[in-house]
Amino acid sequence: MTDSTKNSEDSLRKLSRRNMLRDSAITATGIALLPTFLSSCTKEAWDYIHEHGGKGVGEDPPLSNFELRTAARNLLYMKDWVTDLYILTGKYEEIVFKLLKSGEKPKEWNDFILNIFTEIANGILEAGAVVAEVELPGAGAAIAIAVENIKQWDTGDRPGNLNAEFAEFENAHLQMQIAIENMLTTLADSSNDYKNLREGWPGEIELNGKKYTLRDLAGSQFPNIDPSYPETNKGEVYAKLMTAAYDKFRKYIWNVMFIKAGEMTYSAAWSIGPADLGPWNVHALPTYYGRETHYKDYPATYLRGYRQGFFGNWIFRYWYWTFDGLELSAAAAKELFKDDTPGHIINPDGLFLRSYVFKQFHKEKPDFFGYHELRKDTDSAGDDTGDGYGFDVPDNYEFTGGDFPMLTIH
Repeated sequence: MTDSTKNSEDSLRKLSRRNMLRDSAITATGIALLPTFLSSCTKEAWDYIHEHGGKGVGEDPPLSNFELRTAARNLLYMKDWVTDLYILTGKYEEIVFKLLKSGEKPKEWNDFILNIFTEIANGILEAGAVVAEVELPGAGAAIAIAVENIKQWDTGDRPGNLNAEFAEFENAHLQMQIAIENMLTTLADSSNDYKNLREGWPGEIELNGKKYTLRDLAGSQFPNIDPSYPETNKGEVYAKLMTAAYDKFRKYIWNVMFIKAGEMTYSAAWSIGPADLGPWNVHALPTYYGRETHYKDYPATYLRGYRQGFFGNWIFRYWYWTFDGLELSAAAAKELFKDDTPGHIINPDGLFLRSYVFKQFHKEKPDFFGYHELRKDTDSAGDDTGDGYGFDVPDNYEFTGGDFPMLTIH
C-alpha cells in the first residue's frame, strides 16, 4: 500500500467517524445539547436536524452543555465582582456618614423606597458594563442579565428579601447586594441542564445601546482574579470595572443623601461698593471676589449675587447645606466640589460641579430670590446688558433632582 493510498483511507475513516459521532449525538441527546462542532455542519446536515425537530437552516444551533457551563461560570465570576464592589461601597457609606457628623446618621435618613436602590444598582452595574465592553467585548452580557432582573423589581416582581421601605440606607444597600448575588447564583445553577439560565434569559437584552443573547454570555469572558483560571484572569480589567462602578456609587449616595437628609439655607446679604474693587475688573468682580476671598473662608457654600444698577453696589448672599443642624464641613466640600466659581476647576478629584449640587439635589426646584450665578468669563466685559453687571443673566436651568427624579415633588 502506497503512502497516498494509506492517507486516503485514513481520511475516509476520520470522515466516517465524524459522521457517526454527529448522528450518534443527534440520536442520543436530541437537539437541546448538540456539541459545538456541529455548528459547522453542511446544509444537508441542518436539513436532517430540522426534520428531527431542531433549528432550521440559517438559525443558530441550541447552546451545548459546555456553552451553558461557560455562561454560568461568567455569572459566578460576576457574583464575585459584585461582592467585592459592595464591600467597597459599604465602606464608602461609612466615610459619608463621618463627613456628615462624626459618624452619626441624619435623622431623616429613612423611609427609602425600593426604586432608589434599583436605580443605584442599575447605574453602578451599567458603569461597569461600559468598561467591560471596551476591554472585553461581550463581557457586558453578564451585567445585562443582572440589570434586566433588577429592573423587574421596580414593577412588582421583587425578591423576597427586599421590602418597600427601609429605616437605614446601609441595610437596604446590603439587602440589594444579597438579592443580586442570589439572583446570579440561581441563574448559574447547573440543575436540570441549567434550566434556570435557559429559561431565565429573555431572548435579547439591551444595555447601554447594545443587545445581548445567552450565546453572547457563553462566548464571553467576565474578568476574575482567580489564579486557578489564568485564561480568564484579567486583574487589570477587573479593577477598571470596579473603579467605574465605585465612582458612580459615590455620586449616587451623595445625591440621595442631600435630597433625603439635607436642608439648604442661606446667609444674610452684604454688599461691596465700587471703592472696594481693588485690582479686579469691574465686569468680573463677583467672580474674582468668589475665588480670591469668599471660597477661601467658606469652602462648602455657594455664592450668588446681583448689582444695584451699573454704578451701584454688588449684593451677595451664600447658600449652604445642613444635616441635622450641622453645616457641611470643609472636608466634605473637598470630597464633593470640583470648582469654586463656574468653570474654575480647583479640585479635579471632586465629584460634582458646585452649582449642580446646589441647584439639583432637592425635592423641589430651589428659589434663589433674584441672586444670580457668578460669571465664567473674567477677561472682558462680556454680556453685561440688562441686569447682569458681572453675573450670568438669565441663569434659568432645568431641574431634575440629579440622578433621582423619583425623589422630587412634581
